[in-house]
Amino acid sequence: MMALALDSTGDIDFDANTGVFNTVNDNDEIVQHLNLLLGINLGELAWNDDIGLDQNDVMINGDNESVVQSILDDYLQTQLGESYEGIEITDFSIDREQRLSALSATITMDGEAYNATMALDNTADDEGDDDSATND
Repeated sequence: MMALALDSTGDIDFDANTGVFNTVNDNDEIVQHLNLLLGINLGELAWNDDIGLDQNDVMINGDNESVVQSILDDYLQTQLGESYEGIEITDFSIDREQRLSALSATITMDGEAYNATMALDNTADDEGDDDSATND
């Protein structure tokens, strides 16, 4: 399988020099998909209510890693179905004052382990302006 690649901002990766959209496949595609699943907030996608992690639930329970792991486990089981085998959090941090959290995890699917990350940033530091779609 092959999918469109995403850049560091989560936008579709377009190479202006060659005029083509970059793609990912194999393990890179799976890791990108897992990162997207972890990074989409519940209710964020109006066109698909079935996708989205309740980031507030993760934030509220941030002091208890086993609860966070259980929340993620239930969510990924729902999203990935039978291919999903489990998740192990390898790093988790939370800053309630700034409403930031970061997570690294190993997710096992069909006997293969993949490293995925989730980074929430509820600030708007990287937004472009109304005149430009870039982050300049």
